[in-house]
Order: sequence, then C-alpha cells, then structure tokens
Amino acid sequence: MYITFDTHMNKFKNLPEWNLLTTELLKSKLREREINHEKLRKLLAEIGVKESKASLANKLSRGTFSARFFLQALKVIGVDNVSIPDFSPFLNDQKEKASAVREPALHYGSSLPSWDSYDGFLRNDFEQEWYVDTNTTIDQADLVGGKVISLFTGCGGLDIGLERAGFETAGCVEIDEDCKETLRQNRPDWTLINGSRNGDIRYIEVEEILAETGLRKGEPALVVGGAPCQPFSNIGKRAGAADEKNGGDLFQEFVRVIEGCMPKAFIFENVVGITQQKHRDVIAYMKSCLSGLGYSISYRIMNAADYGVPQKRNRFILLGLKGNLPPALPVPLHYKSDDLYREFCFQTGTNPDRKIKTWRTVGEAFSTITESDRQRIDNVVMNISSPVRKRMELIGPGENFHVLPMEMRPNCWRTGKHQGQDTFGRLRMDEPSVTVRTAAYNPAKGRYIHPTENRGLSSVEMAVLQSFPSEWRFCSKRYEKVTLTSAGRQIGNAVPPLLAEAIGRALNIQLTMIDKSRFQESAKSA
Repeated sequence: MYITFDTHMNKFKNLPEWNLLTTELLKSKLREREINHEKLRKLLAEIGVKESKASLANKLSRGTFSARFFLQALKVIGVDNVSIPDFSPFLNDQKEKASAVREPALHYGSSLPSWDSYDGFLRNDFEQEWYVDTNTTIDQADLVGGKVISLFTGCGGLDIGLERAGFETAGCVEIDEDCKETLRQNRPDWTLINGSRNGDIRYIEVEEILAETGLRKGEPALVVGGAPCQPFSNIGKRAGAADEKNGGDLFQEFVRVIEGCMPKAFIFENVVGITQQKHRDVIAYMKSCLSGLGYSISYRIMNAADYGVPQKRNRFILLGLKGNLPPALPVPLHYKSDDLYREFCFQTGTNPDRKIKTWRTVGEAFSTITESDRQRIDNVVMNISSPVRKRMELIGPGENFHVLPMEMRPNCWRTGKHQGQDTFGRLRMDEPSVTVRTAAYNPAKGRYIHPTENRGLSSVEMAVLQSFPSEWRFCSKRYEKVTLTSAGRQIGNAVPPLLAEAIGRALNIQLTMIDKSRFQESAKSA
C-alpha cells in the first residue's frame, strides 16, 4: 500500500487537526465505495478485527484510532493506494463552525431560551453534546438545589457529591445492611426507606417513597442511583437484564420510580459494560421510557479522573432533564494531557490559552492521609504471608506478576493462560490509580500493591482514591469494626463523590437557569 503526502501536510501541527484529517480521509473512502459502519464492521471481522458498533462509531467520529486500524480499514474496503488531498478547506470550515454563533438548541416549552443564552454553556458540535463550565457560571449560594431521592444508595458516594453541589438527600433506598449502617452513622438525618422487604426496591411503592420523604409527585429535584453493576460488568458473566438474581432487572425499578415521582432531573450511573452490544436493549428501553415521560436525555462514558478523582474510573452516566433542553455535561476539570485539553477546546470553539490541571495522582491522594486517619477503627488491611511478601519485593512501580521468576509464581500464573496486565501489580505514585474495585485490598485481584510498601491497599487508601472525605466512616451492622470484605464492597461499589459533585453542580446550574427563566416569563406576563 502506498500513501502519498503532499507539501500541504506541513500546515497541520495540532493533534485535533490530525484527528479530523485522518477520520475525514477514511470517511471519504467509505463514501466513495458506499460502505456504511455496519458493512465495515463485518469486513473487519472477516480478517479477525472485532469491533462493536459503538466502538467503531466512536473511532470514526473522533479520529483517534491507531495506524494499524487505519491500514486495516483501508485494506478491507479495497484501497491500495492513497494520495492525501489538501484538507485545509475542510479543516477551516470545521473551525468556523466550532467558533461561530451556534443555532439555538431545543427549547423548554415555547419561551425558555436555549443554553446559548447563558455564559458557561458550550456546545461540542463534533460529539453533538452540551457542556457547562461548573467553575464559572454561577455562585454556589445562588443555586436552587432541592430534595433528592436516592436509589441503590450504597455507602453514600453519589449523595455526598450531590450535597456538595447544593442538593439535600430526602430519602435513601438501600438493601445492604452494612451500607445502611454506614449511612445511619454518617448522616442520621437521611431517611432510610425499607418497605416490606428491608430495602428491596422491588417491593417499595412510589407512594411510600413520597410519603416518607414528605414530597409530592413533581417536587423532587433529583432521583438518582446506580443499579447493581455486576450483570453488566466486564469482570463478571455479563448476563445483563436476564440476571435477576444479581439485580440485572433493577434498571426497570429506576424507571418506575422516575415515572411515579416525576423529578425535575435524574442521574443514572452504571459500569461501561452496559453499553456493550449485547446490552443495547437496556439503554434503548430507558431512553424510550424516560423520553416518553417528557425528559430530554444525555449520556456518555465519563472518566472520574477528569473531575479530580485520583483514579482512572470510567462510568456510564445517563442524565435526564424535564422538558426539551438537552442536559449539559460538566466541563472536565482535569486533563490527562495538554493535547486532550486543546482537542476539547477545538471541538467546543473555546480559548485554549489557560493553565490546565492535570490528573491527580496516587501520591497526591496519599499525601492527604494523616496519622489519625491510619488509626481509624475502620482502617483495615489484608494480612500478607511471607511468601507473598517476597513476591511483592520483586515488583516495581507499574509492573505485575509477569516479572516474577517462574518458580515464584502460583500454578495458575505459570501456564500462560492468565494474561491479566493488572494482576499482582504495583501502583505508581506519579499517576492515577487503576479502577478501585470491591477487592482492591487484595493484590491478587489487580494492580493493588501499595506503591512503596509490600502490602495491599488499606480501606482508608481505597477511600481516598475514591475521593471520600476523611471524616466519612465505613461501618458494619453486626460487628463493632467493619470487615475488610465489607469495607471493600462498600468503597469499590461507590460513585466517587468528586465525580458526583461535578455532575450534580452541572444539573443544579441548569435547574437554576430554568427556574430563573420561568420567573422572568411569569413577571413579564404579570
């Protein structure tokens, strides 16, 4: 295959421009041959390249695919020689669209102006999404806030963040007894709604939720929650909605509560696995039901590291806002690199000339842990045997069990069948941690060896990597001291409070803008 570069290529210096160039080049070749995404996916599969519809669409829209994928795609569609034309007019046109005054968005009713009318709202024309700058748009004291009904509350991570964003938790539904004890001890004023089956949402009527929170239909500001993620997790069996035993059908209960409470907005959180092709009916069902109730929907995969959490944790977030204004996502507060920041600025037509915050690291997070934190009754850590400790001594930062001599590996690691890149790995101090899962205290379950010590992570370290405040205590219903397993489950299943705060603040700004617009329209009509 020959690829010819002309002298005009010297004009392209920035990453966003190269991304646009490569994706437009590939798209142009697909258009010439009348090959759609689905046909390309099948052609790639014939040579052993497996891509889901979602991943393929993402690559072709962002232009952030590898050179290998680029060549594979050209090969399967029959392109042998490529002469790259001058894409300068196309790039200039895209820049003008990004920086020009944008068309009005959908309106809430007939009178509310679009998000274009407010400072701090940005439209990403490439991703067809709205963003709101939560740092500059409005003062915290001016936000309307409101009451929150929390489903699948867990140990309270999502709710802590929403508190910081100006909301008030009116009621919680949770089935795990240790999680409920954690909520009681930390927030005794939050109402725990148990129903007839001790917190099983399947047996709690919406009327009961409203009665216990003192709210009427239409009054809650938010209904929020992340249904159990195990049925959709890439780690588990991924049975999805069919896995009723592990809560795979509980997203339907979330929809039921939305229909009965009709909040002003909602937040649904889950693992990235819910976006897989085999689970596509779940999101389609939720979108159909919730939009049918009069909500505009936005959803995407969000990385907690982009919002100050010292952890690379991708989560599926689905937002709903009553009316036909699309919910705006919070502008990222931290970036992995300057290039990614400039790409975001390019896509939203904003000025990139400001100092950015990079991702927070494990070292930064651990530096906030005090000696009194380490003496907490809920600070628990896994006992490590001498042979396991000797293995840890050979693992450097960022390395895993693959560096161990064969004679020091357990049998399950010797066969070559186990290829996990995180198993028995050591964290690095100078970058965010990997995703903190429920067994993040156990180095055999992932990259969970302490960065400088030969042990697993303690519960306090897990909590700080999840961005829990230092005063939050993890409790047990049966024991005076929480067990390691329970602490791990509570912390690993939680929504990071800093991520929740960013999402909550973004929604609070939007609810405030809508509230002010209603007031102004009412004053005009009077």
